[in-house]
Amino acid sequence: MYHLLALVVAIMAVVSTPAMAGPPPDFGLLADLIQKTKDVTGHPSGTAVAVVKDGKVIYEGYFGLRDIQRQAPVTRDTVFYIASATKPFLALNALLKEQDGLLRTQASMAQMFPDVRFKGFDAESVTIKDLLVHTSGIDNVPLVWATAFSGVHDAPTRRRLGAASYPSDEAARGTFKYTNVGYNILSVWLDEHIGMPWQEQLDNAIFRPLGMQRTTAYISRAATKGWPLARPYSFASAEPNRPLYLAKSDNTMHAAGGLVSTAPDLATFLLAQLSSRAPGDESAVLGAVIERSHVPQATLSASYLDFQRTGYAWGWYTGEYKGRKMLHHFGGFAGTHAHLSFMPDENIGLVVLNNEDVLAARLTNLIADYVYGVLLEQPDIASGVLGRFDELHAQAAKLRSSVREQRGVIQARTWNLSQPRAAYAGTYSHELLGDMTVALNDRQEMIIHWGRLTAAATGYDEKDKVRVELVPNTGDVLVFNVDAERVESVSFQGMEFVKTR
Repeated sequence: MYHLLALVVAIMAVVSTPAMAGPPPDFGLLADLIQKTKDVTGHPSGTAVAVVKDGKVIYEGYFGLRDIQRQAPVTRDTVFYIASATKPFLALNALLKEQDGLLRTQASMAQMFPDVRFKGFDAESVTIKDLLVHTSGIDNVPLVWATAFSGVHDAPTRRRLGAASYPSDEAARGTFKYTNVGYNILSVWLDEHIGMPWQEQLDNAIFRPLGMQRTTAYISRAATKGWPLARPYSFASAEPNRPLYLAKSDNTMHAAGGLVSTAPDLATFLLAQLSSRAPGDESAVLGAVIERSHVPQATLSASYLDFQRTGYAWGWYTGEYKGRKMLHHFGGFAGTHAHLSFMPDENIGLVVLNNEDVLAARLTNLIADYVYGVLLEQPDIASGVLGRFDELHAQAAKLRSSVREQRGVIQARTWNLSQPRAAYAGTYSHELLGDMTVALNDRQEMIIHWGRLTAAATGYDEKDKVRVELVPNTGDVLVFNVDAERVESVSFQGMEFVKTR
């Protein structure tokens, strides 16, 4: 690792050297529009913005509250969960390990797990590269739910869950299909192969060398250090200004979405991405490894809001934005939306972090429109964005009305249970996924618990099925399996929990 640290020292000198001529752009209008959005919508959740250009952070803006109940404002020290924007970090870590001779991205799953007999797919043909660029052709819903949501897992069960992977019914090997599965499987192997948790690998290989002082894969570490953590909110909630119950913990911080960080730290990470192209610098941060991570490995044809996606590199989507080459990755989860993007040929990049999950995506889309429009000297960008913000404010009012309507429809649904409600109460067990409990409270509401997940069930229009929001504002269906008037088990997204008591 010493040669990598030397590269970092060399490039940090480049990063710290002023390279931009003239005064920085004025983002005063953008700041006014972000604040107006929070005022108009009545939702003061937080937003952090950092803009980088020519080796420097040229703008930082902090808006709204990290904790609405305590009226605690977002600052440059506020730590946000970044969800799937974690992927560029894990992919870079894998490439660094390959440079050090500790792994081969062409190694197959059969070589990674020689004692496992995978069923339904050829493990000899699925490589570490496939796992990282979403072309593996395999799926594993239980592994994703355990690591990202329930938190009911340990090293042995993660390994056994990974061994139970199966062919995807949506994409064959070699075809791009975005999922968390590959990163989760790779992390199981990395922990064993390197002899160190993937969380510590990132700390040693990336965070510390780059000086990312408030970035970690451990919620407990952020809490111990007293870092101000943004609480999760949703404009689509029945009570938007109350934090969502599903806050992240160490056991739900996974390799496909398991980092908390600040806008300045993530700006540093983007500067590292851009520094590898600094003129005349042959030892830019992590050198050729960074360059390699930008090369598309899979092709696709998709878009997310204004962002075109034609390829996927090592943890980065690629495509054109405003006529220029862009790499980006976003992160979304209950109560969060994160944005990392950069244009390598223009030497500019953007970080936007939010502790909200509905308005935030649309707001961030407009922030990017304005920031890149200004940096690229796009004509009439101000007037165009003003109109788009007006549209967003109008859409927000309609969204609140629509949410109230939809929640009324959900609550009014008839229950279609074949047995008395008490017959469904009890403990349902899965060998690898733990226990799911069903209980009735004093109001005879059916309350579901599974690890860190909890929800009050509502009726559903099919027999012995109920609707739950284990993930806030996301409806799923539980299917109770009844035989001879006895409730035998409950199924959730193909996972069956057998009633044990």
